[in-house]
Amino acid sequence: MPTMSAILVLGLLFPAAVAQYSQFVNQFVGTGGEGFGIGSVPPGAQAPFGAVRLSPDTVYTDNVWLDFNHFGGYYYGDTHVRVFSHTHMVGSGAVDYGTVGVMPAAAAPASETVVNYGFRSAFSHKKEQAAPGYYSVYLDDAGVLAELSATTHVGAHRYTFDKGVKQPTILFAASHTLTPKACAGAYVEIDIGAMEVRGYNVNNGGLSSRFGGVTTYFVAKFSQPFASVGVWNASGVQPGVAVVNSTVGGGWVSFAPGTGPIEYFLGLSFISIDQARVNLDAEGGPKPTFDAIRNETATVWEERLSLIEINTNASRTDLVKFYTAFYHTLLAPTTFSEVGGIYLGFDNQVHTLNASQPTYYTDMSIWDVHRSEFPWLAFVQPDVQRDVVRSLLLMFQQGGDLPKWPLANGYTGCMTGSHTLVVLADALAKNLGGYDAELAYNASRQVATTNEAHAGRTDIVDWINKGYVPFENDTRGCTESLEYAYDDWAVGQQAAMLGHADDAALFTNRSRQWRNLWNPQYKFFCPKNYAGDWLCPPTWVNVFDERYVEGDAWHYRFYVPHEVDALIELFGAETYVDELTKFFELAEADNANILPNPYYWAGNEPDILSVWEFAWAGRADLTQKYSRWTMNHRFNEFPDGLPGLAWLSIAGLQIVTPCPGTSIVIRNPSKTDQHRHNFRMTCE
Repeated sequence: MPTMSAILVLGLLFPAAVAQYSQFVNQFVGTGGEGFGIGSVPPGAQAPFGAVRLSPDTVYTDNVWLDFNHFGGYYYGDTHVRVFSHTHMVGSGAVDYGTVGVMPAAAAPASETVVNYGFRSAFSHKKEQAAPGYYSVYLDDAGVLAELSATTHVGAHRYTFDKGVKQPTILFAASHTLTPKACAGAYVEIDIGAMEVRGYNVNNGGLSSRFGGVTTYFVAKFSQPFASVGVWNASGVQPGVAVVNSTVGGGWVSFAPGTGPIEYFLGLSFISIDQARVNLDAEGGPKPTFDAIRNETATVWEERLSLIEINTNASRTDLVKFYTAFYHTLLAPTTFSEVGGIYLGFDNQVHTLNASQPTYYTDMSIWDVHRSEFPWLAFVQPDVQRDVVRSLLLMFQQGGDLPKWPLANGYTGCMTGSHTLVVLADALAKNLGGYDAELAYNASRQVATTNEAHAGRTDIVDWINKGYVPFENDTRGCTESLEYAYDDWAVGQQAAMLGHADDAALFTNRSRQWRNLWNPQYKFFCPKNYAGDWLCPPTWVNVFDERYVEGDAWHYRFYVPHEVDALIELFGAETYVDELTKFFELAEADNANILPNPYYWAGNEPDILSVWEFAWAGRADLTQKYSRWTMNHRFNEFPDGLPGLAWLSIAGLQIVTPCPGTSIVIRNPSKTDQHRHNFRMTCE
């Protein structure tokens, strides 16, 4: 497998010569909007795929907090910063993490200010900046310029207080989590002599609570002496006390008036406090400085973003849209291995990676990314995607089952389908190599044939014996049946590529069971009950219909990724094109970017690649027409301009894996403007 060193795009959908790529990244894209149109991305500082995502957790005036707006911790419409926390999810529709919260303040806290985030501070977007690996904001109430940077496991902080601040203070809100009241335990210990603060947070968040929670350990080292210290718990503040252990609490360190810019560096670990210190020493060095870490991480980002180079002429808007989208695809999954190659496995034991696997990854919303982010990474960062596959197999070996939505070191069981099987089939089809393909196949076969303890299929018995999941057993049985068909096809693909002919036939035949829920009268997919009666919805455009997962009947109408030709045959070729065109025309009529749109929704899994299905029916011109329309109208360079993380990168290059699990790629399917599509890739 060649190693990609650069990609050169000449005049594609986003042409123009650039010298520095980070200048085109706008980290606030995806932090605003409404409904499912919120991108849920933290705008703060992190290294590519970093464990530390050091970013502000914000709130509206009077501490108004809506979970849905804060899956990434930060919402552009907010007015106050609660804390800067070190862990976040990226682009996920669930609330979790937000651990190891810190906050500068103009004075040591009082008992009334540690309740309900009384130490929060107003801020203005006019005094806020971000660049890859860096974030800064002036906090009005605290009178301080806060600057943040990060390495993979270290958060770098620099706080410059106004001259009039008499007691510069750093608060460690140890019990802070994004999920309200999710802290099951918080510990802070202040070592005055060592100028160090250490501790941990046990977080039972929206997803992590499903497997017993996640513990995040930290060590923060300062270079300036503390003038005073204290802690707080549910009973109030305790000045002069240096240790607290509580489900509600934290600590603070204060400095002498006029103390210059306060720099400190916080090492993070999911294993232990000692390992947090190891991570800090290894990545920060013996005498870290904020500027050194900021510059180092900026260089790393520039190297990653330079993988795609755009030449000739383009607007700055298009460059910002593309490179911001590319940047977002390099934020997740999360590096879960630590310095020394150790990581906390799904068996809750500490393991060491072998020398052939540099990184162990987790935090994978596979339902969302198996047809977008992961095929994209296989193209632009195959080394990363190879380690993703290796990580999934380690989860299988140490936990017993393949996960479908792994977070930290646990099974969340989130969402439907078994799309890890597609990820593994895609790795085999693209010849990523470097992993045990037979192990991957056996793990996939287990998912498709047994009732697993973790992340198993709903009603696998009826899926195998009846050919669909009945409505009585699961109201979402229609959706699940369509997904299982694709997933079983992925198992069949692995079997065929590995020479298991009988299994290939078995799973390929099962993959055709999607036909059992095709209603020929309406030409939509509908659920059936156990007796085989149709239970079609009263309307096809209810995006909250319990019959479908995160979508409506239109979104799933064209969802047969592995057998588009067969679906076209059921429609009739002309009708198929007409109905797919109607799907996009109706989407065009909705000018609002408030999602979910009942028609084409580029940011969600079921129909994310539908725009490329025109090519199967011989109408690549319509693929180009509607992909361009989507890029121009659903994506922009403003906070509400990110309905989906990887879609714009895929569409920008027009190099699409329409059915992950095969090596088939649609490239530049245009019959017009062909002169704008010259592509070459340099490899070594």
